[in-house]
Amino acid sequence: MTPPKSPFAGLKAGTITKLDETAEYVQSWHQWSQPEIDALTLAYAAGRPLLVRGEPGTGKTQLARAAAHALDWKLHAETIHPRFEPHELRFRFDAVKRLADAQAAGSGKTKRVLVERRYWRPGVLWKAYGWSSATRFLPSVEAIAEPKGHVVLIDEIDKADSDLPNSLLEVLAQRSFHVEPVLEPIGGPTVQRPLIVITTNEERDLPAAFLRRCIVLSLAADDHYAGWLVARGKAHFGALENVAGREQPLMDEDVLWQAAEQLVKDRDAVASLNLAKPGLAEYLDLLYALHALFKDEADAEQCTAAQLKWLARLSAYGYLKHAVEDPKNAAHQPTQATERSKAAEQEPR
Repeated sequence: MTPPKSPFAGLKAGTITKLDETAEYVQSWHQWSQPEIDALTLAYAAGRPLLVRGEPGTGKTQLARAAAHALDWKLHAETIHPRFEPHELRFRFDAVKRLADAQAAGSGKTKRVLVERRYWRPGVLWKAYGWSSATRFLPSVEAIAEPKGHVVLIDEIDKADSDLPNSLLEVLAQRSFHVEPVLEPIGGPTVQRPLIVITTNEERDLPAAFLRRCIVLSLAADDHYAGWLVARGKAHFGALENVAGREQPLMDEDVLWQAAEQLVKDRDAVASLNLAKPGLAEYLDLLYALHALFKDEADAEQCTAAQLKWLARLSAYGYLKHAVEDPKNAAHQPTQATERSKAAEQEPR
């Protein structure tokens, strides 16, 4: 079968991609799944935004990073918060600073000439649809040459009210908009479409009209959650061919499994109380901590033994984050921390 004309067509499920550290994100490793590849292929070909649903820690944000890496396009990310205004996706205007500078100039306290572009900052959509004009308002360190393309990540859109997705629909439909300090419209029919990736933790329902305009991908762990975690742990700490420094695993598989199985128990404990469950992010945080603590240990067996011992001692602090008052409850952090620490000390070295 002839592969589709998509830059994602060459990816294979199970492929692991290294995502380099940036100013916004730490280094990470992304393991591709077939649903991710297929959903991105459709979103790219249809010119529609990709809405990625799933609980925290399922890799929604990382998927946008991986897509930008696969395309060799520039990533522009915006995390939404409850007070986020729709226009901030297009621009920000510092009215307070503009007023203060105008008052200072009017009083004669400064001879500084008011330059309007000092008060405007392009948002992610302005950068994606009008890079050439956006660079005139960006700090010189950000104003690089025109990228090959743009990936826009709008993270946690469910934190905003319905005005935001509805406003976004209008921009995506018209593919252009106006910003006051720029005479020409931003974007237009001849501008290359950016790839828009939107994530939601589903804390709030999104408008039906918005959902109809999106390609929707639901990310969820496999039924065997511990195995799902271990597979992603191997992407970060397992042996990888053709990757310098990863010819041998960075962490024994026993550590990956014990950390995963403990997390599953803690998920069950907090789920019974209807509390937010720990997930992949907490799992990887614990593994990275264990790796950092013992990375200089030359003896592999001693390193694994020490990591297993400290995993038991530290896991309660990494996994159990809610103020559960009942000491007999399996989600009560102080009790669990004490019991796990005692159990770790009693294990033979």
